[in-house]
Amino acid sequence: MDLRTFLRNLPSFSGFSPEEILTLEGVLKVATFPEGHAFTQQGEPGSAMHILLDGNVRVTQKDEIAGLSQEVKELHAGELFGLLSLVSQMPAAATCTAASQVSAASLSREDFDQLVQVAPQLGHHLFYMVAVQLARDLQNRNRSMRELLKREVAAVASR
Repeated sequence: MDLRTFLRNLPSFSGFSPEEILTLEGVLKVATFPEGHAFTQQGEPGSAMHILLDGNVRVTQKDEIAGLSQEVKELHAGELFGLLSLVSQMPAAATCTAASQVSAASLSREDFDQLVQVAPQLGHHLFYMVAVQLARDLQNRNRSMRELLKREVAAVASR
């Protein structure tokens, strides 16, 4: 697989110049991971952001408020995950586990720091993607809290 062409065809990176894509390709580490490999563990800081090249990754989340654990989604080739790993000591919002053998291109936090220095536009774009992920996580948490509150109010009212 030609990583440069793969990256250029992703909507997340389609607006970047060939030179910027080449720079991104240069800092990514491509590896194969076995089924069951845990990329991130909810509540723990991750080590890298990943771009799924081949295979599937299962995303599960435990809602501490409601006490439920559920599969949130399954990721496929072309999807990014572990974005919060780019922020130092930011805990992962979900557990991401290889549902099959997986090939992924990974960007460590240290390599991201270098990328920001040599390609600020790419760094800025990835920071924007982190902000979007944080906003989604906050919306999901708020929705969960509203549902729990509704259940509690209904339980009190039925007594």
